Amino acid sequence: MIKNKKYNSSKSLLLFILIILVSLSFLYFIKYQNQSLSLSEFNLLKIGNIINLFFHFILILGAFIIFYSKSIQPDIKYLFPILIISQFLLISVYVASKMSLPFDDLYYLSQSGNRLFIGILFSLYQFTFFVMMFYIWGNVFKLKNLLVIRSILNAGWIMLFFLVLSFVFIITKENSFEESDFKIGKNNSAVVLGAAVWSKNKPSPTLAARVDKAIDLLQRGKIDAIYLTGGNAPGELAESEVAYNYIKKKNKNVVNIFKETNTKSTNEQIQYIESSLLTNENNKNIIVISDSYHLVRIIEISNFHNIQIQVAPSDLPLSFEKALYFKVREALALVVFWFFAY
Repeated sequence: MIKNKKYNSSKSLLLFILIILVSLSFLYFIKYQNQSLSLSEFNLLKIGNIINLFFHFILILGAFIIFYSKSIQPDIKYLFPILIISQFLLISVYVASKMSLPFDDLYYLSQSGNRLFIGILFSLYQFTFFVMMFYIWGNVFKLKNLLVIRSILNAGWIMLFFLVLSFVFIITKENSFEESDFKIGKNNSAVVLGAAVWSKNKPSPTLAARVDKAIDLLQRGKIDAIYLTGGNAPGELAESEVAYNYIKKKNKNVVNIFKETNTKSTNEQIQYIESSLLTNENNKNIIVISDSYHLVRIIEISNFHNIQIQVAPSDLPLSFEKALYFKVREALALVVFWFFAY
């Protein structure tokens, strides 16, 4: 009887470990696909990849302990149901990314409904993963009372912890960008990342400030070309078109100013830099212009792609309330990028 119990525990442990390892591999596949990269470019030493590996290792270690410890009588009746839910969510993310979802015309927080929907699925997957991790380690520490509820609460706390960590990471990095760090040369090009367009195709203050920064660098001879990026929401001109018209209305010379009208996210704009600018022109120095808090994530995405960029923050003044709002939103986006490269 004891042998049968050990045999069944071994089978359960091996099955669990196998599913977790396959899930981790699938997650890495999704991350690199999100960035239009192949797994041949995989680098474990990226922040997000290390985080993924660490938590999967913690999960497997806890499972090994509860299945093989003689002093633990684990309550694992909810373990495989939680595992199934988490895997279902991960597969749903992949399927949703391949489908033509019906939410593209909806916009909230400057994001399309499709991106928000997939981002929510990613977040739910990570939440259930943390619930499973705390459920396992609750068994390790022999916590019996309200174990599932405790696991849910702890999962919420750790997600909040990463949001705070990301926020602190942003505010400690955003003030370190200096123009004096720009490489000297005549092949410096600025890439202005798109931002919101207001009614009647008027650039938002955020977009206008980014364009103003690019014009200033051009006039001072710091750069010799400007690339405006950004597609359009329904019923609007493309962000790059609005930025281009804004430059013309200021009676500025539009020579060496170029437009890209297809990208709809920061990820796509970094991919545009990699595929259209860096690969087609040798020795081009790219200077990305955006808001200081946004540039932190831009650098993280660029590092994920192994591309070298420099950055220049716009000079847009923000009230405390607006700065806090934008940085919290950006912190959330950075956490999603670390975990899912999305």
